[in-house]
Amino acid sequence: MCYKNVKITVLGVLCCFATTIRIQAALPDTLMLHPAEAEVIFLENNLKLLAGKLGIDEAKARVIQAKRWPNPTLSIGEINGWANAGSENLGRLAGRWGNHAQVAVDIEQLIQIAGKRRKLIAIEETGLRLAEQEFDILLRSLQVELRAQLASLRHTQGRVVIYERVLAEQQRLLSGYERQLKQGNVGRGDYVRLKASVVTLQRALDDVRAENRNVQRALRNLLGFAPPLAVKVTGERPMTPPASIINALTADTIAQWVYQYHAALQPLQTNITQAEQRLRLQKANRTPDLTVAVGYDRGGSIMRDFIGVGISMDLPLFNRNQEQIKVARLEVERRRLDLEYTRNQVTGTAIGAWQDLLATVKRAEQLGGRYNADIDTVLQGYRNSFSERNTSLLEYLDFLDAYLATKDLLLETDKQLLTQYETLRYYVGDRLPALE
Repeated sequence: MCYKNVKITVLGVLCCFATTIRIQAALPDTLMLHPAEAEVIFLENNLKLLAGKLGIDEAKARVIQAKRWPNPTLSIGEINGWANAGSENLGRLAGRWGNHAQVAVDIEQLIQIAGKRRKLIAIEETGLRLAEQEFDILLRSLQVELRAQLASLRHTQGRVVIYERVLAEQQRLLSGYERQLKQGNVGRGDYVRLKASVVTLQRALDDVRAENRNVQRALRNLLGFAPPLAVKVTGERPMTPPASIINALTADTIAQWVYQYHAALQPLQTNITQAEQRLRLQKANRTPDLTVAVGYDRGGSIMRDFIGVGISMDLPLFNRNQEQIKVARLEVERRRLDLEYTRNQVTGTAIGAWQDLLATVKRAEQLGGRYNADIDTVLQGYRNSFSERNTSLLEYLDFLDAYLATKDLLLETDKQLLTQYETLRYYVGDRLPALE
């Protein structure tokens, strides 16, 4: 199927405006996708995000349920459908029936003491905040994965283009060599060496295409697309990460930002709050609840129509909830240790991500902005020199291998700059500027 003129409304971040996004198919079953379009489709279609939103709705429902009072209990008993010699005349209830009928009706209502209901509501409200924080973590982590997959797709697309172009040139050269071989102008050894180079290049291209299909598969899962649809990223690459800001960072700054802004630490702090609330609830459970009852008894006592009230409660003689309180205290300590461990672990990972990014930025600076165009010029020079027989086939093929390796390095460096920068932004809570 073809996707043409699909319009998507994008809400602006700084002001409300609408823009039309056009998705056009250059080939059958191929979706030409701009990164900005991918972000919008991801927010609307990602199944994990949709499931995460349902988790928030579940937490809201638990809050509402916690605010509801327990239902009263209605009991009806002591009903008799017969009479004996000692039965008293009590008066008919319905028609000719009920003159000797006895009945008892009781209504009981549980009343929670020591603020248990209020404490339970607080626990569920904290659970709602926890669900929202976990959804935020899910959103941020999936956004990092989406941008990494987009960078990988752009990377593999670039490699496919390079390898296809070089392979086409090598195949033309091989055809020319085959004609020259038949005419006896070149040796069979050179022809076999060139053919082996073409076969090796074809195998490398097949591997790159397979890698591209794997990236497309991961991207389709993130965007909620059907498997037959091929995806191709379009548009200009995002701007280069700001080297001056990255080089100015320090490990202490990274650690401070992680402590204050990393999304994954917020739910752990909320877990501590919720554990402390559970401890307060368990302490409140030491106080027994009251059950208030109102009862009516017909013919069951010295009064024919007796109405009375009652109250009941457990006597805390043997169980004062000591072990549940101990469990709740231990949970608070365990949650605090979890926070400290995760904070140290994430801080080390974030500093490592920053150091990896520093190395990639340094490598990109060493390569320079013109290196890509320069190596293309050198390859063309080698090709011209080879066609004029000023360069041997062995020298030409050796440089061709170096050319492809360099192109791979340039594309890989470009991909790593984007993915490592987005990863670092995830750890420091977006304290670094976004790439447009």
